[in-house]
Amino acid sequence: MTELHPQIRELALIGIEHFAENEAMRRDQLSKTLIRLAAAVLVLILALAVTAFVLLKLFRRGERFSHENAIMRSRFEAAVNSSLDAVLVVNTKGRIIEFNGSAETVFGYTRREAINGDMADLIVPPHMREMHRKGMQRFLDTNEKKVIGAGRIRLEGMRKSGEIFPVELSISLAETDGERVFVSFLRDITQELEAEQNLRTARDKAQESEKAKSDLLTVMSHEMRTPLNGILGSLSLIDQTNLTDRQKRHLNSIAVSGELLLSHVNDVLHLSSLTAENTLPEQSLFDLSELANDVVESLLANAQARNCDLQVNVLSDLPRLVRGHKTSLQQCLINLVGNAIKFTFDGTVLIEVEKLHADDQYEIRVSDTGVGIAPKNLPRVFEEFVTIDSSFSRENSGTGLGLAITKRLVEGMGGEIEVDSVLGQGSLFTIRVPLGDATSQIEHVQDGQSMPSAVPSDGLRVLVVDDNEINRLILADMLHDMKCEVTQAADGYEAIEATQKQAFDLLLLDISMPGIDGMETLARIHAQGEDWQQVPAIAVTAHASKKDHETIMQADFSSLLVKPVDMAQLKAALTSVLKKDLPPAQAGVRNSTAQDFIARFGDATYERHLHDLKSEVAELLEKLSVDGTMSTDAQQQAHKLAGTAAILGLPILTELLQAVESCDAEAWAEVQDDLRSSLLDALKQP
Repeated sequence: MTELHPQIRELALIGIEHFAENEAMRRDQLSKTLIRLAAAVLVLILALAVTAFVLLKLFRRGERFSHENAIMRSRFEAAVNSSLDAVLVVNTKGRIIEFNGSAETVFGYTRREAINGDMADLIVPPHMREMHRKGMQRFLDTNEKKVIGAGRIRLEGMRKSGEIFPVELSISLAETDGERVFVSFLRDITQELEAEQNLRTARDKAQESEKAKSDLLTVMSHEMRTPLNGILGSLSLIDQTNLTDRQKRHLNSIAVSGELLLSHVNDVLHLSSLTAENTLPEQSLFDLSELANDVVESLLANAQARNCDLQVNVLSDLPRLVRGHKTSLQQCLINLVGNAIKFTFDGTVLIEVEKLHADDQYEIRVSDTGVGIAPKNLPRVFEEFVTIDSSFSRENSGTGLGLAITKRLVEGMGGEIEVDSVLGQGSLFTIRVPLGDATSQIEHVQDGQSMPSAVPSDGLRVLVVDDNEINRLILADMLHDMKCEVTQAADGYEAIEATQKQAFDLLLLDISMPGIDGMETLARIHAQGEDWQQVPAIAVTAHASKKDHETIMQADFSSLLVKPVDMAQLKAALTSVLKKDLPPAQAGVRNSTAQDFIARFGDATYERHLHDLKSEVAELLEKLSVDGTMSTDAQQQAHKLAGTAAILGLPILTELLQAVESCDAEAWAEVQDDLRSSLLDALKQP
C-alpha cells in the first residue's frame, strides 16, 4: 500500500482535476444558457412592451373612431330629425329603418308605425308598387341604377289617408353595419306645382293679351288704312287746276290731316312690331353722309316753316360706302331731326356725323337750340306714349312714340342712344352704331333694287279685286293714268269668273275680302292652268305687320302694297313685278314729291328744272360715251343729278343715276350699255 499510495494519490489527483475540468465546463455551459435565457426574456419583454404600446394606440384610435362615429351619428340623426324634407332610410328588403319627423308630417304615420314597415305598402301609390318592386329587384340583381343617384325626380306619394300627392325625391345608396341601405329625401311639391300652374296660367293670359293686342292692331290697321286709302288716293287724283284758292287750302288740310293720322297709325304698328322682337330689315350698302343730307332735304321745308337753320357737318373722313340697316338708321334720324325742328323756332338744328376711333363705330349727334328738356323729364323721353308737354295748350301734338321707336331701332342695330339737355337752351341726342366699311363693295343698283328695262306697257290688262268700291275706283283711275286696261271685281268669286272669260297681264288682289280672301282667290286662279301660274299678282292689303306680310307672300304673290297706295308706290310695284318701265301718269297727275314741289314753286318752275335736269343727264351720258370709263367727276355729277331727280319726283331716273354713281370703272364696263339705254328711255318720257 505504501508502494501504491503514490500512484493512488496521483490517480485521485488526476480524477479530481478531471472532475474539476468537467465541472468548469458545465458551469460555463450553464452560464451561457442563462445568458441566452436572459436575452430571450429581455427580447420577449421588449416585444410585449411594443405589443402593449401598439394595442394601447389601437385602443385609443378605436375609442376616437367610436367617439367620432357617435358624433357623426348624432349629427346625422339631428340633421335627419331637423330636416324639412321627409327622410326615409330603407334596407334592401324594402323595410323602413329610419323615419324622421318631417316624414311623419308628410305621410301621416308615426315613427313607431313606420319603422320595420314595408315602404311600398306604406307610401307608394297602388298603381306604382309593382314598378317599384321590379326596379328594386333589378338593382339587387344587376346593380343597374335608374332612380338611384339620378338627382331630383318627380313622382307620386301616398299619405296614410290614401291621398295621392306629388313628391320630389332623390335617392342615394349608403352602407351601414355592413349592409347597403337606401336614403331617400322626399318633399311635398303640391304648392310648388300649384304655383307653376298659376305662372303658366298667367303666362297664357299674358300671351292671350298680347295676341289680343296684336289682333286689335291688325284690325285697326285694316279698318283705318282702308278709308285712308280712299281719302289720300282720291286727293292724289283730284285735278286742282280749276279749284279756288280756298278749295285748295281745304284739300291741303284734308291731305295733311290724313297723312298725320296715317303717321300715327304707322307709329303704333311699328312699335308693336319692335315689341314683338321682329328682326330689322336686311343690311345694305349706303353712303352715310348722303343719308344725312337726304334727311335734311326731306325735312328742309318743315325747318323753313319754323325759321330754323338745318345743317349737316361731317367731322371725320367717312368711307364712301358703309354696310348697315339703312332704313332703320334713316328713320331714327328723321325722328330725331323732326323732333328737334318741332321744338325749335328761330334757331338751329345740327346733324354731326363722326367716325370714332373704335373699329366700325360711328357717332351721329342731333342738336338743337330749342326749348330743351327739364332734368326731371330726361329719364322719361324714351318711354312709350310719353309727351313731355301734356298740357291742353301744348303746341306740338303726337303719339309720344317717336323716341321710343328710335331707341328700340338703335338697340336693334347693336348701338346705343343718349340725351342731354339744358332747359331753355336746347337738346343733344347722340347715337352710336356699328357700321361696316364697304367701300370695296359695289351694288349695281342701290339697296339691291333691280334696274328696270325700257319695255312699253300700253294696253296692259289688269284685274283689280277689292271689296271696297272706293279702293277699286282709285286703283283703277291710277292704272288708267298709266294707260292700262282695267277690269274690276268686288270679291274673289267675281275675280275667278273674270279670269275664266279673258286673259290678264297682272292681278291686283285685296287680301281681306268676304267669302274667300285674296290668298285663296290667287290659289284658285293659279289652279286654272299653267298659263295662269305665270301671271304676276300684287297683294294690296291694309295689314301692316311684318308677320302678316310674310304670310301673304307665302301665297305666291309677286309683290305687296300696303294701303294707302299712292301713284309712286303703284308704279314702283308694277315696274318691279313686270320688269318694265311704265309710262308716266297723265298730265296733271304726279307723285306726291312732284306735287309738293309744284305747290311750293309753281308748274313753270317745275318744268324748267325738269328740262335742265334732262339736259344735264344728256350731257353726262355724252361725256361717259366719249370717255368710255367712269371717273370720280362723273360719279359726283351723277350724285348731284340723282338728288335733283328725287326732289322733282322722278324715282326711276333717281334709281338709274344712283346706279351710275355706285359704279366704279370695273362695274361700269359691265353695265354701261344697259344703264345708257335705260337713261335714254327715261329722258324720252314727258
